[in-house]
Amino acid sequence: MAVEIPFRVKIDGGDASRHELPAYDGFMALAGFSLSLSLVTNYVETGKIRRRGDFVGRSSVKALPIEEGSVLTDFIVRMAEPVVLGSVASGAAATSFLYDVFKRTIDRNLGNDTTVATDQLAELERTKYGDLEALVAATEPSVRQAHTVIGDGAKVINMFGGTHLVGHFDIETKAYVEGSYTDNTIREKNVSVASFNVNSGYGGVFDEDLGRVVPVKLTKQSLARAKAVLSWGLDQYANGTGNKISLKYFTVLALDKTVKQYIVVDANIPGR
Repeated sequence: MAVEIPFRVKIDGGDASRHELPAYDGFMALAGFSLSLSLVTNYVETGKIRRRGDFVGRSSVKALPIEEGSVLTDFIVRMAEPVVLGSVASGAAATSFLYDVFKRTIDRNLGNDTTVATDQLAELERTKYGDLEALVAATEPSVRQAHTVIGDGAKVINMFGGTHLVGHFDIETKAYVEGSYTDNTIREKNVSVASFNVNSGYGGVFDEDLGRVVPVKLTKQSLARAKAVLSWGLDQYANGTGNKISLKYFTVLALDKTVKQYIVVDANIPGR
């Protein structure tokens, strides 16, 4: 049986404070939010990550009429029981789970850490971290699109799941999502593999120099060569051996030089 899950977008500042928006940029921003929510819903509902075309999540997300105050738009997600984790129930549990996954996806797109609120997402982090990072990558274009109206008709966009704030966009987050650049310098260092999905090529490695997990992406070329090494590294991490892999990569950075992602060129097991 389907569950109905409410979301609300509140756009404020600039023209939005007068209950209006630049038509094109305003609707482009709402379309960006809608696509992000549809992609996340599709993953929660089906366990599959989509980037384009027709998919279940597109028809699950419904928009309601725009209201004043400053500019309010309500959305309803009519979603079947999630299949991404068999332990997820319908009703309140499914609602909290969707809010949690959506918030994580937005936070990660903005380079922020996120607090895991549900046991279901904690389990997903443990077993399918690579899928979650692939979902972040899939929603990156729509998150960028949702910022269209920031600085051109509005100052902030707040997104609510029920009464809970699940996302906040402003001029600083816009600079972050629009300001990536690639440092093509090839580097190599030893890292622990915190997560890896052999099918998607996405995962995360713990970089001791940064003191945090950095998302990684394998290209089609490096996936064939390096997937066995990262899989070995993940097994070592899961078993607490302390063994690391040697990662060869280049870096995607924000304009303030914050590391966003490592693009893996190759990997090997030290001493072998």
